Amino acid sequence: MSRRVWGILVLFVLSLVLGVLAGEFFFRIWMKTVPAAVTTSFNTGSAHTYYLVRGAELGLVFFAWGLLSPLIAMMFRSKKADPLKA
Repeated sequence: MSRRVWGILVLFVLSLVLGVLAGEFFFRIWMKTVPAAVTTSFNTGSAHTYYLVRGAELGLVFFAWGLLSPLIAMMFRSKKADPLKA
């Protein structure tokens, strides 16, 4: 596998991990703010699933953003020879 493929795989995995960790973080905030008297185990379980899935979706957004930013940056590079590169 080329270095580019490895880089994309690492970006994908780290983006998903970061997104799921963000989902877990926001679930913990939800647990602290919602009183225990009004939550059931079903509500807690479904909220946890919701936050983890949304965190994974956020990770996919991070991945897409990480892939698109270098491509967009190439569009704004100067076509002239860079005098600093020798």
